[in-house]
Amino acid sequence: MKILDDVARFVARLASEAVCDGCIAQKRSLADVALASQASHELAGSHGFERFKGVCSMCDEGGMMIRRH
Repeated sequence: MKILDDVARFVARLASEAVCDGCIAQKRSLADVALASQASHELAGSHGFERFKGVCSMCDEGGMMIRRH
């Protein structure tokens, strides 16, 4: 549960800026991008979190993103 909470706080701090799983993993020092991806999937659709295809506000790469409204 700690990873999920950490990812939720990190994404929430970015306001409405979209971020990819790779950047989440890097910035939160996660051992594997899969951990960030799992957390993003769990957060999507709840408490204002949205997962969608877009461009990351940190690395400018396209793909699946998460943000919080």
